[in-house]
Amino acid sequence: MSRLSRPALLTAAVSLSAGLVAVPGAAYAADTATQLSAAQMAAALKAVATTSTAAAAPGWRATMGLSGQLAGSSLFVVDPAGGVAFERFISGGHMTAEYAVGGKGLYEYLGDPASRSAVKMMRRPAVKFVFTANKALKLDAYVKEAAAAPGTVLTEDTDHAGTKTVHDDASADYRFTADGSAVTIHVNPAGLLTSAKATGDGLAITLDYNYGPQHVTVPAAPVTIGAAALEQGVAYLDMPAIVKQVARQGAADTRKAAHGRKVKVASLRTVVRRDVTALNKSLRVAMVKTKNTATGVRVYATNPWTRKTTSYTLKASGTKVVTTKNS
Repeated sequence: MSRLSRPALLTAAVSLSAGLVAVPGAAYAADTATQLSAAQMAAALKAVATTSTAAAAPGWRATMGLSGQLAGSSLFVVDPAGGVAFERFISGGHMTAEYAVGGKGLYEYLGDPASRSAVKMMRRPAVKFVFTANKALKLDAYVKEAAAAPGTVLTEDTDHAGTKTVHDDASADYRFTADGSAVTIHVNPAGLLTSAKATGDGLAITLDYNYGPQHVTVPAAPVTIGAAALEQGVAYLDMPAIVKQVARQGAADTRKAAHGRKVKVASLRTVVRRDVTALNKSLRVAMVKTKNTATGVRVYATNPWTRKTTSYTLKASGTKVVTTKNS
C-alpha cells in the first residue's frame, strides 16, 4: 500500500511516518503528457528513487501537511553523519516527537499526563524526554520504517497506470490513483523527488523534500530521564491505590486458600508475600513491601520523593482476614 494513499494518510498523521509541503502549482508554458502503464509508472519512479536515494545519502529533511478530516504538520530530519533522526508531529495542540540514535536508543517526548505528573512529583519538572537504551537500533532500518523516505514513497505501491507530464523546465509530474487517492509526484529537472500530494476520502497530505547534510542535536541530560526511572515514578503516582488493591487481593486469596477453615497466620503471610512479589514483578518496581505482625502481616509502600506512606495490616481472625488501613 502506498505511503501516500488512504488509509496511509491517517497512518502518517498518527505514526509520524511522513514528510511534506505543497506540490508546485505554477503554470508551465509547454507541457508534454504521456500515458504510462502500471509497469512503466513503477519503472519510471524506481529510476527517480535511485537518484533521490543517492541525493539523500548525506542527509535529508521532509515536512508534511495534513488537512481535511484531520489537520496537522510534521517534520522528519535525517542526519547520517551524526547517526541521528528526528521526527515531530503536531495536531490539535498535541505534539509527539522522537530522536533515534543509531546504536544507542530513543529519546521520546513526554506528551502524556502521567509522565508529566511523574517528573513533577520527582522534582524534575524540566524533564521533557525519556531515553530508552537500544544498542541494536540501526538508523537506516528506523528511517525506512518510521518515515516516508524518498525511496520508499517512490517504490511502495506505485505500479498504477497514469500520466507523466514533462514541463518546459524539464521537471515532471507523475499522476496516478492508488487505493482511491489521487497521487501527484513532482520531480525536479535533476531527477529528484521534491514534492508529492495525495487526496482522497476527505484527507489531503502534502510532502516536500530537501536534500543535503543535516545537524540534529539530541536532548541534553537536564531535560532527559531514563526509561526505568520514569517507570518507577509513574508507578508511585498510583501507590495508594496499588497498596490497597494488593492488600485486598492478599486477604481474598488467603481466605480462598483456607477453604472455609481457620486462617493460619503463617498461611496469611505466605499468600500475601506471594501476591506482593507478583505485583512488584508486574510493575517492574520493588515498590510494595511486607512486614510480619503478631497476628498477620503489614503491607506498605513509601513514596521516595514525597515520603508519604500507605499501609494496611492484615490480621488472621478465625475463618476471616481483617484488613485495616493504618493512619
